[in-house]
Amino acid sequence: MKKKDKLYSVIIISDATSTNKEFTISSKLIKKVLISGFLLLFIFGFIIFDYLSISFNKEKMRNLNTDNKKKEKTIGELSSKMEELSISLKKMTDYKERILIASGLKSPLALKEVGSGGGSITDLNTLKSTTDNISINKQSNNNILDKAHKLARNAKKVENTLKYVNNVIDLQKVRLASTPSIWPTKGYLTDGFGWRTHPFTGKRNFHYGQDIATQLGNDIVATADGFVLVVEHQNALGNLIVIDHGFGFTTRYGHLASFNVKEGDRVKRGQVIGYVGNTGRSTAPHLHYEVRAFGKTQNPLNYIID
Repeated sequence: MKKKDKLYSVIIISDATSTNKEFTISSKLIKKVLISGFLLLFIFGFIIFDYLSISFNKEKMRNLNTDNKKKEKTIGELSSKMEELSISLKKMTDYKERILIASGLKSPLALKEVGSGGGSITDLNTLKSTTDNISINKQSNNNILDKAHKLARNAKKVENTLKYVNNVIDLQKVRLASTPSIWPTKGYLTDGFGWRTHPFTGKRNFHYGQDIATQLGNDIVATADGFVLVVEHQNALGNLIVIDHGFGFTTRYGHLASFNVKEGDRVKRGQVIGYVGNTGRSTAPHLHYEVRAFGKTQNPLNYIID
């Protein structure tokens, strides 16, 4: 049996001079109106949401475009900067090669590889070729990171090489400071290094040092940096000082009147270590000066540059 549709009466009451209005509405109609209202509300809400979403996306796209332009500008600046860095790195590499050559760590023939001529260290053609090989393609932004890593690796290699060169130069400075190179005292050269007639025996013998005749009591200085190894009296050389300079060098100072250092002292080049005397087997006040390299006697005059 079909269910009857419910009817609802709606009475509109007006003021006392007018008649009341009455009409009926079925439940189906009410349902249709409510459903239609909800549908219209949903559609209207969806339209508003879609409009807001489109507006938000447009704003987001504008922000992205602005951000992309900024990034493109930054990438362009970075590309230019990296090209400048690559050129600077090339110059540093050339300087590194020249420093290696100057410090004796590389053959001078390597100069052919680092360019020559003119006031510029880098030949323009060589520079152009190198720049082309490591230049940044501004349209290939994906390669910028790889190029940056390559520059960083090359810079690290140069840095490590320069550190090594610096260490070698520091070592050479120490070696130079430890190489006997100045006069131990002021005076006149008498018996030199080599064969001579012995002043006491009259026989031919080999003299292992350089004798310097000078006034009694004159200063005697260390000819290089080092440590005082021996301070003692010997029969032949009288009062004797032996200094170990490192790198295989030792020096000996004989016939001293007195000492100004003791064993174990650290001395610097030019420091007074004693005074000219006439002790031991000596005919007159003088200094007997010896230079030895790895225990082998050397001609002291071959080392004196001052």
